[in-house]
Amino acid sequence: MLYLTGWNTISDGKREISVDDDLFIKLYIDLIKKGVAYYNEERVAFPETFVNKSINVSESKEKMGRINKMILSANLTEDSMIVKIITTLDEMEKFENYMNQKLQETITFIKYAPSINRDFLRLMDGFYLEARDMREKAEKSLEEYVNRSAPNLGKLVGYKVAARLINATGSLRKIALSSSSSIQVIGAEKAFFRFKKGNGEPPKHGLIYEIPDIYRAPKKMAGKISRTYANAIVKAARADLAGIQSDIDLKLKKRIGEIRKGQ
Repeated sequence: MLYLTGWNTISDGKREISVDDDLFIKLYIDLIKKGVAYYNEERVAFPETFVNKSINVSESKEKMGRINKMILSANLTEDSMIVKIITTLDEMEKFENYMNQKLQETITFIKYAPSINRDFLRLMDGFYLEARDMREKAEKSLEEYVNRSAPNLGKLVGYKVAARLINATGSLRKIALSSSSSIQVIGAEKAFFRFKKGNGEPPKHGLIYEIPDIYRAPKKMAGKISRTYANAIVKAARADLAGIQSDIDLKLKKRIGEIRKGQ
């Protein structure tokens, strides 16, 4: 067993080994992220003195800055940006709806009070149009990220549903590693737990209910179409991770058509 005994030093208890900055930072990050690191096939660990910060960290500010930047850059993926945009977009849509409501209230008020100055109406109209414009720009940005990061999934379910699935699971990789049954009920966890407690029926679909093929389907077909979509979603996410172009969307359309015909 080896130990990080200081900045750029490793020890086996008998001797100290000097390592360069890049190797030390790699070992340090592996220990932080994975809990384990290796040097020449020997396991490396933090000694108690290092964990308790008896090492003078203030002398290594530049090195700690590099470590923090590398950890952040490894964690801030395009998935993270998709999550940030879709959650922001949800709030922007709420604000836009609020501004539209206030604009309509102002229009109604002025309709019955024609002598009142109309400057405030123009101001409210400007606020609403600006909110709508910003929301549209956010949607365009989200679509670009999804098309670049998860083109197969975006093509299959639309960029907004793709983004919401990534947000709900945490990453495209987690979608790819999920079962189709778990994807089917994402967003319907409360209904699922009620069913597990003996209350109500099991949910047939959750977040994917936003997909037109599902919410427009006759009730007796919605569950079957949901299962078909959930299975296709997992396959599309796996294709995106592999970086290949899939025809899963065409196969899905064919299968949906068969379901509608009762096949």
